[in-house]
Amino acid sequence: MNPQKLVFSALPLLLAALFIISVPARARVLARPLFASGAPQVVSYQGQVTVDGAAYNGAGFFKFAVVNAAGDTTYWANDGTAAGEPTTAVSLSVVNGLFNVLLGDTAVPHMTALPAAAFDGTERYLRVWFSSDGATFTLLSPDRRVTAVPYALQAEEAKTAATAGDADTLDGQHASAFQQRYANVVIVAKSGGDYATITAALNSITAADDANRYLVRIMPGVYTAQVTMKPYVDIEGSGELTTKITYTGSADMNTGTVIGANDAELRFLTVVNTGGSDYAAAIYNASASPRLTHVTATASDSLYNGGVYNDANAAPLMTHVTVSASGTGEQYNVGVFNEDNATPTLTDATISASGGRFAIAVYNNNASATLQHCTLQASGGTESYGIQSDAYTGSYTVRVDNSQVTGSTNAILSTANSAILIGATLLDGGTASTFGGTITCAGVYDEAYTFYASACP
Repeated sequence: MNPQKLVFSALPLLLAALFIISVPARARVLARPLFASGAPQVVSYQGQVTVDGAAYNGAGFFKFAVVNAAGDTTYWANDGTAAGEPTTAVSLSVVNGLFNVLLGDTAVPHMTALPAAAFDGTERYLRVWFSSDGATFTLLSPDRRVTAVPYALQAEEAKTAATAGDADTLDGQHASAFQQRYANVVIVAKSGGDYATITAALNSITAADDANRYLVRIMPGVYTAQVTMKPYVDIEGSGELTTKITYTGSADMNTGTVIGANDAELRFLTVVNTGGSDYAAAIYNASASPRLTHVTATASDSLYNGGVYNDANAAPLMTHVTVSASGTGEQYNVGVFNEDNATPTLTDATISASGGRFAIAVYNNNASATLQHCTLQASGGTESYGIQSDAYTGSYTVRVDNSQVTGSTNAILSTANSAILIGATLLDGGTASTFGGTITCAGVYDEAYTFYASACP
């Protein structure tokens, strides 16, 4: 088996930033710097590898080097090799093609320190070798020129200078990225950052507004905390597999591990609520409409579990999110719960609910929602619905396009005054409407790929 070539692309950034490396077939590799006091320092490198066109799973063996443009001079190698391919590889666990490593972290076997001197020049390139068996290595090509990122290792003051945030979407043919500049950046890290906790970092910010935005940048690690976002302050992790915020359940349903805010974004991290009380919500948005981008949210082990709870006119934009809720017994498990005039927009979201009395991937209670290119699945509950909508007062509409919806009881359930409009979507489990609820289908198909031009299965 031979890994596919890495095709590199990069964004120009200011001082301390990141570079993006794209690989074929909806894959992504991100490399981000971790700032610490003194040298040597480390760079957090997260990526995805495909082998023969499929995401690789299992032990992976990697060799890393920083070289010149010609590739004939080595400035740093993971095992200290002076020139050419490193002799010894770093063994990393690869799950669904995803891996991460701290380059320069001497606690990692066969990893030497990454000195600032490795970037003492303008012509520096990252070179990577990969092997699935530890014996035969393939050079992933071409090498990519390193721009602003690790050069910040030579300027620790860069952590208080301007930086950039990013989000990228790759579909195998095209890549798009955006860049937002901030007046201030605050680093949260287990050691060596501005603050050791997310709450302390947020409390330090007292003057954020539309003309003076902040970024709280969270380095790799598990942070046990309840986090309340602030307007005009984005929170960015080091990757969904690398940065995790976790907290326990509550006796009150109006809270969560992360509590959202307007004019703010949460991105590139995982949020977990481990339950243990009546209610567990990973992310709670009440009258707040943050952007949620490349976020994983999970909730479990309470009587009522919700991955994302949007309440009281909340209208978050949820893009590339993975949400789940699970439990057993008499539990209610809802992936995304929209209530009380909430109007979220979900794009490229994967949402699941499993187990308990009710398992519902997306539940709308007196709320509207727009879903595009989403995958919803509900199973294992006494009743399991991909989408359920209730509207006992007023009138609410849920729109679903180009998605896949699966429910072991029904894919879609519409009750009371709720209207659900579905187009170009797989409905696995059929549809049902009661008490005046309506479902309109246009160009849908069922699990057997039977096509319905203007009816619902």
